[in-house]
Amino acid sequence: MMNKLTLLVACLAFLPSGTAYAGEAAAASSATSVVKNFYGWYLVLPNHEWTAHLPQIKSTFDPSLYLMFETVLHSNANQEEPVMDFDPFVNAQWDATSYVLGTPVIKGAEVRIPVMLNPAGHPNRRTTLTVVLRTDASGRWVIYNFMYSATFNLRDFLSKQLKNSAS
Repeated sequence: MMNKLTLLVACLAFLPSGTAYAGEAAAASSATSVVKNFYGWYLVLPNHEWTAHLPQIKSTFDPSLYLMFETVLHSNANQEEPVMDFDPFVNAQWDATSYVLGTPVIKGAEVRIPVMLNPAGHPNRRTTLTVVLRTDASGRWVIYNFMYSATFNLRDFLSKQLKNSAS
């Protein structure tokens, strides 16, 4: 009888915890809410003039990403020629009219959410990007990056623009 009890306890120790799955589901849900709120804000902007209205959603972004945005948008280089010549929230020359969120993927401390966007005036064309979220110092999910492909993402692009404008 004791051997069966020991075997049962040993087997239970190797079963996955429901708490881990519940925690991942809550993280995915919270991160998804941030992305929905962000694109909800973005889609109702007049002419999608996000650069003028970015301070409204400052708390949605990781502070370092927001600072890079602000620095690039207000740099002297941006006055001479566009430092950012595409819409970083769509990864296209056009704004978007609608979006669909894919299934969140948890990778370590990040939640990655694919977003399929329909650019304005181009009904048969779609762009897809991935919004990367991390928690900030207070534990809230914030947008950390926009990944357009395996080799192109917003953080790297902004970093490069900042280096170029400093030269």
